Amino acid sequence: MDSSSSEFDKKYNIVDAVTPKHIPLSGRYKKSFAYHTLKERLPVILTQIIDSLTKEKDEISEKYQGEETREEIKNIVGQISKLKYQLQTDKPFEHFQGLEPDQELWNSFIDALPENGRSFYQTAWLYGECYMYRKVFSFFENSQTLKTYDYFFKQKAKALAMDEVAAIAKRLRSTDKSYETFSRLLKLNLWGNKCDLSIIIPTNFDPNQNVYDNCSKFDDHILVDNSKSIWECLVSAEQTKPVIVDFVLDNAGFEFYTDLILAEFLLEKNLATKVRFHVKPMPWFVSDVTPADFQYTFEYLSNHDLSYLKEQGQRWKQYVTEGKFQLANLSYFWCSPIEYYKMREVDLQLFQYLSEAHLIIFKGDLNYRKLVGDMNWDPTDDFLTCLRGFQPTNLCTLRTVKADVICGLKQGKAEELSRLNPKWMETGEYGLIKYMETSQCSCSHDGK
Repeated sequence: MDSSSSEFDKKYNIVDAVTPKHIPLSGRYKKSFAYHTLKERLPVILTQIIDSLTKEKDEISEKYQGEETREEIKNIVGQISKLKYQLQTDKPFEHFQGLEPDQELWNSFIDALPENGRSFYQTAWLYGECYMYRKVFSFFENSQTLKTYDYFFKQKAKALAMDEVAAIAKRLRSTDKSYETFSRLLKLNLWGNKCDLSIIIPTNFDPNQNVYDNCSKFDDHILVDNSKSIWECLVSAEQTKPVIVDFVLDNAGFEFYTDLILAEFLLEKNLATKVRFHVKPMPWFVSDVTPADFQYTFEYLSNHDLSYLKEQGQRWKQYVTEGKFQLANLSYFWCSPIEYYKMREVDLQLFQYLSEAHLIIFKGDLNYRKLVGDMNWDPTDDFLTCLRGFQPTNLCTLRTVKADVICGLKQGKAEELSRLNPKWMETGEYGLIKYMETSQCSCSHDGK
């Protein structure tokens, strides 16, 4: 252990231990992914934003309002640098005092935290990470010329231009209505979640092979697979109209493309009459879908040089026009640090809106963390227990595991994986396809 690290840990009350069971994940525990994220990953992300603003200041200024924008970039770089310092020195969270639409929600949340738990390392990892991303955007929305600037957009656009997108579009020009096809599309959608720009995970995808046809070779890495239950949920609703399926989205680019592939299958095979997509109202966790990303995806595809991608994009644009694909009502709750079991209390309108759906598909690691809370559950703890009453309707979660929180595994599975790789929950190599019926009173284990 180097002396600077030792001094840091002593100064900020860091314990050289793993996170105890059934308490929130926190940077206070050095042998946790939370500590690693706060110490190593988040400062790098802030530095990358600063670097991109500095490098592209001429381009940005030309697009917006010239010299005024150039001066605002300089001010924002200073604010982000200050935030980075506050993160690295575990300073207390500051209230939001500008034009933020969710100012009251955030300030109330900060005030409700214990006084000794209002800083990055002392609070729950989820809270500190969300605060950082929310603070960054507040610097832009309180500017005069950069209120809508997305400092992550170029990275997300690049993630849509992957070779795999064209390969999948070519392969899926015709599919049958079968459980086998549905299951494969669900797995494609699951593994699409590996394409997360907030934590670089080496992908198993080989652009020289067809991703769709090769999904099954990762089946032994799906720790819980409730695909059959999700299929039965959808088939059982065929006689009921309308059937709404909600996607609570995660990453733009390749993953969102796989979301649309699955959504189209649901519509074309009469398993849903409308699919609603919940996006973030601001740049979030680097690669999360925003309204602008939602629109860009359809424009990019419908104007593509490859005919089958162009046809696909134009078809999906038509779905939007017809209301079959719908951008869901925007909610700042998705960019709050609040776990979903508190949604009914904090945002009843959103809870009731979700309740209209027959099925909600929660995508990705952050949604999973908010579903069960950033809690160090025992891996065998029941999924229903960990949801703590959050059941607006039938729901499922598709998640590649990139954080050290998990539940619903069979006895001994976590220990087996830890023997193979102690950091197995950080690599994105394993996935979950977990389902919970709204009226279910106990959670069955379909894990391996």
